[in-house]
Amino acid sequence: MEERKLGNRAQICAAYDIQIVDKHCILVQHGALELLFNKDNALDIVWAKFKGVHLSFLSKNGLNDGARDFVGNFEGGFLYTCGMDNVSSCIADKPVHGSLHYKKAERAYAYEEDGNVYVCGIIRESALFGKNLLLKRRYKITENSLEINDTVVNENFSESEYVLLYHINYGYPFLDECLQMDIPAVKSDPLTEAAKARQGEMFQITPPVDGGSEDVYYHTLSEGRIRLYNPEKALSVEMLYNVADFPITLEWKSMISGDYALGIEPALTRFDHFQMRPIKPKEGKTYQIKIKFQ
Repeated sequence: MEERKLGNRAQICAAYDIQIVDKHCILVQHGALELLFNKDNALDIVWAKFKGVHLSFLSKNGLNDGARDFVGNFEGGFLYTCGMDNVSSCIADKPVHGSLHYKKAERAYAYEEDGNVYVCGIIRESALFGKNLLLKRRYKITENSLEINDTVVNENFSESEYVLLYHINYGYPFLDECLQMDIPAVKSDPLTEAAKARQGEMFQITPPVDGGSEDVYYHTLSEGRIRLYNPEKALSVEMLYNVADFPITLEWKSMISGDYALGIEPALTRFDHFQMRPIKPKEGKTYQIKIKFQ
């Protein structure tokens, strides 16, 4: 076992004393696919497992109540939704990566229909004399796929604005040096000088390094189709989405021992040219991402 590739040992071995009513999660098992949805955290996805292999990055923080700063809070997970008031640290007086993730889902439920499982809920971002935005979530789960269907709705009587970034995180044992990354980028910009120095390795997973720094790249894609393939595990993950909806895809690559992670992040905006999306009263805007597991 390579401990430097683990943020949290639960990625490979864990036992859970679960009280379903108090845990506020929805566990979906469909064929070889297992997903854990967190009702207390925006119906984000704690983990994804396929054919018994853990795909997700779980940070050393574990699940928490969000009472600390971002680096003390960030849980990783398979899906950590950033927004709707901030991504990264673009707006100084807002939480890093936004407040959405730590909002409880309202009316969250799951049901089975025609051989598929659906997980649904509503996450509200509102303020007295301020915005009233809903994120209506609907996941569709088959034996080998996950569809994310999110609709942002402005329930206010005046125009508002929002931003979204889908922080989809991969970890060991799926993430390893043998992982092949197929990202159809026509333009790639490093976020930092350190990332620029390592740009030749941006599509390579390298061995873990004690210490060091994370790398972030902005990718403009020719099409919204990204494939990750681990030949040693004979497993692949393919992400599909509309680049008109997500003009930027961020790649977050941390080869740091204990924080060994890869994030593929469809986003509405860059950090350095940050722009929120306007939304009219009673208007709704839908975003879809499909993830196939093979």
